[in-house]
Amino acid sequence: MSPILVVSFPAIGDFIRSHSAIQIIAEKFPGRPIDVVTSSIAAPLADLMPHVRKSWTLNKKKRQLGLADRRRLAHELRAENYGTAYLLTNTAKAAFIPWLAHIPERIGYPREFQFGLLNRFPADWWRQLPLLGERHPRLYEEVCAVATLASADVPVAGWPAPKLVLSPERLEEWRRRSGLDQTKPVLALYASAFEDRRAWPIERFISVAADRVKRGWSVWIIGAAREREAARTIRSAVPEVVDLTSTPQLIDAMCQIAASTAFLGVDGGPAHAAAALDVPTLLIFRANHAFEGCPVNRGVRFVEPPISTPSRIASTLGISADQVLEALEDTLRTANRARGAGGYSS
Repeated sequence: MSPILVVSFPAIGDFIRSHSAIQIIAEKFPGRPIDVVTSSIAAPLADLMPHVRKSWTLNKKKRQLGLADRRRLAHELRAENYGTAYLLTNTAKAAFIPWLAHIPERIGYPREFQFGLLNRFPADWWRQLPLLGERHPRLYEEVCAVATLASADVPVAGWPAPKLVLSPERLEEWRRRSGLDQTKPVLALYASAFEDRRAWPIERFISVAADRVKRGWSVWIIGAAREREAARTIRSAVPEVVDLTSTPQLIDAMCQIAASTAFLGVDGGPAHAAAALDVPTLLIFRANHAFEGCPVNRGVRFVEPPISTPSRIASTLGISADQVLEALEDTLRTANRARGAGGYSS
């Protein structure tokens, strides 16, 4: 049977969230291999996604059509004889890829009026055109609607949550070469960059890190280059904290998260990875952003500013360190109960 191509998102978090759609497609067409298109940054995660055979890479270029790169990729794709392409990202630039590759069935929302580039649409496509829909659906709903062709009112609870799977052998190999103390429970912290509007005040992350260290935990700071300044600030106040923001390989960062007892952070790619890896996860959100951005995985909890926070304060300032520590304890208790009942595993 002809393989299927899924044109997904370049950002790590959005790419992980697209796995819900991939699972739906795999269930509908169990005999057809599924490949994905994403950025070179996110592509290593395809190896951890059930039902994905392989990935193709196309790096995002802001304000550029990148037609030459898309032609080169399309030329490579033609040799694979894909029968169907699902466009999870609804840009005209993305729609050029399966069209240039001569893939006969090209499914997606024509939000940028890609009629001709796309030739099959979800049942509610006309509602999703600019200014016509009651609201823009969140990404989770949208990718599942593309995968199901929005042919029925499927409740969100009926759609699969994203999943990343690290083999025990791969995780054990990482443990052996990491050199990290893994005799204690571990809190993975993702603080993001200072200038990120999703960030939480760094002094409150310091309070949480100090609390965990005092309780006998290890604290690992997860991230990459843009998180390094925050990591240095936290370590200067709590020297016992381990800075892992210079980890060169994305899969090693996934191992760090998977080996953690719990994950605490703000919205971002590592947060979605922790949820998909089935790690007990507590996330900090700005007011009115949790519904849209929070992972749908079981075992995820979030905190956000109280409803009395003035709407003009579009930040996480209304969330105290004590509130987060209390929510973290509750997250751990819930995870322990679930493990004891056989319903949750990290």
